[in-house]
Amino acid sequence: MKESKFLAWDWDEGCYKKIPSNDVVEAIYIAWNYEFDVFRAEDKQLIFSGQDDKEANNDRLRAYGLWLIDHENGRLLQSTETGEVYYPNCYKERGQ
Repeated sequence: MKESKFLAWDWDEGCYKKIPSNDVVEAIYIAWNYEFDVFRAEDKQLIFSGQDDKEANNDRLRAYGLWLIDHENGRLLQSTETGEVYYPNCYKERGQ
């Protein structure tokens, strides 16, 4: 993989960790699973925080053409352009 575009903040270890995906949706879902925040690697600008509310995250995610939507089992990411809903791998594994 090329240099990581995204970093996760590990609250327990107090450091940034490279996220093993350069796809913003996948990077967010990976980090969210561990309750980590997501940052751009180039300037450590916050992209997503599992500790912030939907509105604060949507303000940041808009630059990536994404927003959070309420879903029957929680929240998911959706494309603001196409309306496509992105499901994390755990949904696919459970057949949802």
